[in-house]
Amino acid sequence: MTEEVKVVDKDLNERRSFFGPDGVTKYFLVAPNANDIREADWQYSRIYTRSLTEGITTSAEMMDILRRRGIIGPEFDQRASELVNTLNEKIWLLDAAKDNDEKRKLAIGVAEARDELFQWNQRLNGPISNTCEHLADDARLEHLTSCMLVDEKGDRIWPSYDSYTKEKNQALSLKARFEIMLYLQGLESDFLEKTPEAKAMREIELDLLNKAQEAAKAIEAVNEEVTSIIEVADTKPIISDDGVQDNSLKTNAISAVVNGVVKKKSKKK
Repeated sequence: MTEEVKVVDKDLNERRSFFGPDGVTKYFLVAPNANDIREADWQYSRIYTRSLTEGITTSAEMMDILRRRGIIGPEFDQRASELVNTLNEKIWLLDAAKDNDEKRKLAIGVAEARDELFQWNQRLNGPISNTCEHLADDARLEHLTSCMLVDEKGDRIWPSYDSYTKEKNQALSLKARFEIMLYLQGLESDFLEKTPEAKAMREIELDLLNKAQEAAKAIEAVNEEVTSIIEVADTKPIISDDGVQDNSLKTNAISAVVNGVVKKKSKKK
């Protein structure tokens, strides 16, 4: 029978947290204890040994294979360096940009350059992810995930590693694993939103929103002045010599208000 594990932490609300797939339930990350780390290391050793005995290559063996096939080598390194330099140059141009249209184009260019670099590195990272070391790392991460997640009361979500592997809510287990992986790598949950291109796009959206709000306020002001003019004109209508109501004053006043707002906006631009 598995003993219930509870984490006692007075500052639990100050710890790193995230919302589950339902967008409502909040989960907290806590540091693993010594026994959790030993069990995770044991899981690593077990999966590494099993993978090795079943003929899965090690990282060193995979690197040799990739070199023999010409997938990696001096040309691979040179191209990777070129892509890094291109990405850095585009980021520099983006940081120096002032115009929104230019920022938008450059932000898209940075995102494309980053994706190109990622795809190129996958020539190496893809095969390496299928080695003994990587599979064993995954096993250790899964064990730590089962230990490091608690609810707002401090109770562990999964009392044991077995309960984690049998979790029916796959969306929760995958999200928890991703969040803990980022935590162990020293990355924030929103690290992708902090890239230069993401920041630039948010600045553009904010600027457009501010301009839209200013335009809405200007339209509202025009409507108020026009309404006021109409009310005054209706209260004191001007009658011509032939006894017909003269609306030219009302029309001219309304035109003056609208033109005045347009001129103000033109000066601001």
